[in-house]
Amino acid sequence: MPPMLDLRRTVAALVAVVMSAALIVVSLIISDSSTAQMTAAARASVGDADVVVIADSHDDATDGTLPEQAVQDVAAADGVASVRPYIEGSTWIMHPAGSAYDSHPFVLEVPEIRGGTRLTAGRLPEKEGEVALSPAAAQTQDLEVGNTVSFQPDSDAEASSTATVVGIIQPGAEITRLGAGAAYVFATAEERVVLGVPETPVVLYVTGAAGTSIEALMTSVEKAAQTSQPGAGVYSASDIVVMRSSGQSSVNSVTMTLFRLLGPVCAVVAGIVIATTFTTLVARQARQTGLLRCIGATRRQVLGSVLRTGLITGLLGSVMGAGLGIGLATLVSRAGLIEGLEWQYFTVSWQSLLLGVFLSTLVTLVAVLRPARRATRVSPLVALTGQVADERSLSRGRVVSAIVGLVVVVIGLVITGLSIQARVVEYTAAGAVLLVLGLLVGLPLLVIGASRATERLAGGDRRPVLQLATRNLARNPGRAAATTASLLVSVAVASTLVTGIASARASMNGYINSGSPVDIRVSGIPANSDTSKLIARVENLENVDRTVLVPTFDLGITPETTADNEITVSAVDVAEVAPVIRSHNGLEGLDDNTLIVGEIYGRPEGTSVTLTGPAGSVELTVHVEEGGFGPVITPAVAEKLVGDNPTSSSLWARTVGDGSNADPGSQVRQLLQGEGYYITTTAAGRTAFAEYLNWIISVIAVVLAFTLLIALSGMANTTDVSVLERIREIGVLRAMGVQRRHVGGLFITESVMTSLLGGVIGVVLGAVLGLAAVAAVMGADGGSELVLRVPWLQLVAILLAAAAVGVLAALRPSSRAASVVPVTAIAQE
Repeated sequence: MPPMLDLRRTVAALVAVVMSAALIVVSLIISDSSTAQMTAAARASVGDADVVVIADSHDDATDGTLPEQAVQDVAAADGVASVRPYIEGSTWIMHPAGSAYDSHPFVLEVPEIRGGTRLTAGRLPEKEGEVALSPAAAQTQDLEVGNTVSFQPDSDAEASSTATVVGIIQPGAEITRLGAGAAYVFATAEERVVLGVPETPVVLYVTGAAGTSIEALMTSVEKAAQTSQPGAGVYSASDIVVMRSSGQSSVNSVTMTLFRLLGPVCAVVAGIVIATTFTTLVARQARQTGLLRCIGATRRQVLGSVLRTGLITGLLGSVMGAGLGIGLATLVSRAGLIEGLEWQYFTVSWQSLLLGVFLSTLVTLVAVLRPARRATRVSPLVALTGQVADERSLSRGRVVSAIVGLVVVVIGLVITGLSIQARVVEYTAAGAVLLVLGLLVGLPLLVIGASRATERLAGGDRRPVLQLATRNLARNPGRAAATTASLLVSVAVASTLVTGIASARASMNGYINSGSPVDIRVSGIPANSDTSKLIARVENLENVDRTVLVPTFDLGITPETTADNEITVSAVDVAEVAPVIRSHNGLEGLDDNTLIVGEIYGRPEGTSVTLTGPAGSVELTVHVEEGGFGPVITPAVAEKLVGDNPTSSSLWARTVGDGSNADPGSQVRQLLQGEGYYITTTAAGRTAFAEYLNWIISVIAVVLAFTLLIALSGMANTTDVSVLERIREIGVLRAMGVQRRHVGGLFITESVMTSLLGGVIGVVLGAVLGLAAVAAVMGADGGSELVLRVPWLQLVAILLAAAAVGVLAALRPSSRAASVVPVTAIAQE
């Protein structure tokens, strides 16, 4: 059986396979590299240990650590060569009232600077009163070298202390069991005592003597450890490596999810292009198929011929795509574009390559199956009569299918609307699936409707080229719909993500404003200090917009909040602070009878408390409101409690712009360095969030380019075939005096209309799904901070990109059409 379809005609399908395979392989390589990095980190944390002993965290008698006797017993156990204790505790970093939420970092020993552990700023702590922080702790708490930090031990709420940050240490995997991205405080033994961290270890890394089996060592160590702490866990080092590597990820989970989502999207677009390409080619070779049937070819042989071409296309494209994927993954990893992924752990496994080739080939075969089955239904009479079944009009079955598809679209819209109201993610997913499936099935009717509407709006006979283009699309809606579908899917996914990110950005900005309403806060201003000079100095700085001074003071409270009988409050005049703050969340409901606190203070809504100050006591009603102001009362209440007694204060400053500029905060720190003030800013969190969203947008842009390139190859092939099929029509047009540029413009117009139809539907669909997804995911927790926003400029840019694909796809075929000689074309059978 000779091949029915040559590879030269399947170039569009080949490009689609290459692109989808490349993206699938990139995703698999990044996943493998992340796994390799986390496995290496887990192994480094274990070191040369053979067995690991973990303390019983529920043992209150030992504070969740291993007693000294357990360490001694394990060290003396049979088959033990050495024991390495791992000491780890935790503490609270306390902030002035309302400046930020308190954090709970881990406390470790001061490490040696070796392996993956690096000193990125300052120096190592050397004595009591000095600490170093990990970058995560410094960034989230807005701290740097030279800052003074207040700590409160877990065990004693009254034993607070302060220390100076002398260094920033990037922890390597070898010094921690929790991952390098966690928040750590590094302190000397003397400072750890002040912080209330037990000196007994939480983990023992045990190395066995030569010739001792792991099973024998585990039995010996377990017997020794459980003598002093029956609940202690004993594991092999390999088990610990598996547990630690599976519980962490070097690459952000959202980034990995994005890659895992966009890979299948690219595969779907490729499948549509492959199916369209083979459907077109099978239709063009109907007479050849009929001739083969006349000379004895069976349906099975015809089917095998088409599938064989599809298999060759899939294998060749998948192998080429795998090579391209390796190159792209190498480029991305080497350039450090994947946050958290280090180049030395770049991993390309043959399993991933084979999986990528298999999946891409499978997509190709599935896409080719329907065109292949259609080829088997070609009658031998086609070769004898030269008549090909008219595929250009919609059959009754197709009309019914299209109507059913549009009904499914309506159902999908209803479910999507319910997901916005109910804020249920599962509803959004179900609605999205129904919308996409319904649109794909109903596209032929949409093509006919859009073509006729465009013809009427354009004035019909007054624009003959446009009229011919619209009628040609309506004459062959099946092919136009298939071509439109590839663009529709890629544009819809890109629009969904862009809309979702725009709404998430707006919502998160509102959330950040709510949690951190003050851009710069200078706390710890003593009573009777010259605040007017301080205000003038800060306001004279560039990019500082305005400031306000807020009194703060310590008061007694009954009943006690949590384990403390004191509370630090701020006296806030809402009208006075309004020009400075970015959100009133946390001040709503404030009056002379109310104390506003957050949930962390453990006071139920509506309960009564009594505040006591140097001038008297006041009974107030608790209002629980989460905001970035901390406990708040009105100035009138403050006067009853404090009277004329001097109080400390806090200076609140607002910066120019959206608050993401870190320069004003740095300038304030430099201006007030060494004066004993506690300075916090919110720019770091805003900047980190903005950078992360920009990275996601970059990934979306790259993948959109991939899918548009796939769609471009498919549209170019379809337009080229359309030119070949309409040679006689082109000759007649040329013989009637139609100029070359009008003939070329006809095919460009058809291609642009097809791409714009897919682009418009995709943009509208993506915007709807993006808004619904954000409402469902963030609505339940976002509350009043939820903002649904349509990014019009980005959506217009995506639509223009889709139109550009139509123009580029038609350039070469339209040039070929314009060069057709009328006499030769008319004479062609």
